Amino acid sequence: MLRKRLGTLTLSETLIPYYYFVWAVIPFKQVQKAKQRLSSILSIEERRILSLKMLEDVLAAAKTSGVFDRIVVATNCKEGFLVADKMGALHFETFVDSGLNSAAKKAANWLSLQGIKTMCLFPADIPLVSESEFQQIAIDHASHQGLTIVPSHDFKGTNCMLLSPPNILPFCFGIDSYAEHIRRGIKLNLSCQSKHFHGIALDIDNPNDLKTLIVATQKTQSISYLKKIKIGLRFN
Repeated sequence: MLRKRLGTLTLSETLIPYYYFVWAVIPFKQVQKAKQRLSSILSIEERRILSLKMLEDVLAAAKTSGVFDRIVVATNCKEGFLVADKMGALHFETFVDSGLNSAAKKAANWLSLQGIKTMCLFPADIPLVSESEFQQIAIDHASHQGLTIVPSHDFKGTNCMLLSPPNILPFCFGIDSYAEHIRRGIKLNLSCQSKHFHGIALDIDNPNDLKTLIVATQKTQSISYLKKIKIGLRFN
């Protein structure tokens, strides 16, 4: 049976004798290394706090959507563990901060070994994602299978992927990963579809993304924190 050993899932767990439709996986890097492209406007401590607030926002939307049988934070960040526990999520220890592709591959292989049929993979820096977006993409994928992908707002990055089975596609997160993931899917003869959702599309990577975030009407932990530190004054 699946056990939650000190809140951490390990590769040595026994197989899960139950069927789960879709598991959500959120890779999360060490907060000390997070969001370095925001260093011109946020201090190290502010970037740390913002990263954790965004993770909390994303977990809240995933949880309230009701479409995920389990939600897993894949990380070796202790502070990430604490947020996962707080939000009722599991965490998969990646042991080393070896990058998004490595964390995604390890999690996908582990889920496939457990007999999980579908993985929804998305980052922790999309704080405007809504429960309705998760619900719609799950519906779209359920009638489609294969690969469902959501691009970033500039259509270069990959901000969400549903894969059936989880390890059906080699990951290539990085520059132009959206086009590359689709290319790899087509090469493997997968059934591929692309969807666009405004909340999922906004990943917070640079100061311009922060400008977009702080004028959003949603009530999120991330926006509340940015308003608290009066981030808007720094753009003047």
